[in-house]
Amino acid sequence: MWAVVVVLCAAALIAVVVWVSSTAEVGDAGPVTGATAPDRVAPERPSDAFALTVLYVYDGDTIQARMQQPNDVVTTANPIRVRLIGIDTPEGTPTPECWADEARTHLAQLLPEGSTVWAAPDRDTWDDYDRRLFNLWTDDGSFVNLELVTAGDAEAIRVWPNVAFFDLLAGAQAAAEASGAGRWGACG
Repeated sequence: MWAVVVVLCAAALIAVVVWVSSTAEVGDAGPVTGATAPDRVAPERPSDAFALTVLYVYDGDTIQARMQQPNDVVTTANPIRVRLIGIDTPEGTPTPECWADEARTHLAQLLPEGSTVWAAPDRDTWDDYDRRLFNLWTDDGSFVNLELVTAGDAEAIRVWPNVAFFDLLAGAQAAAEASGAGRWGACG
């Protein structure tokens, strides 16, 4: 009798571990606690990145932009909504969360309206809300996604299959949390 109970408990434990592992990979990364600061530098803008003109900053992780020259990835000259890959900032609507305004302001400083931003996809280029998914670099080469996480404006998230820079962003988040940067020091 006890052997059956032990086997059932072990099977239940294995099922829980498998479930937790699989859900952590599909959505958010879960806690980044214990991650170390990245020991590599920010990635340079890829040679196949393409130029967009910033039209509007919606919030800390979403902008509106227009292609400067349509290509195989974005074939329209119409404005597109771009969501930065691998990060999440506090929501500004309907009720602003702590640090939403600061995150939006920082993104608007990095990417002022009318400026050129360089975009590069990871694996998927669309999300469920008809936004384009890109990693972004400023015209002078700063990796925008990393800048926001380092400043404490954003948290690193892992959404498969767009995970090329997750380890870098998770390390930057751990360092921002440890130093109390941005939202990590202000929002408790």
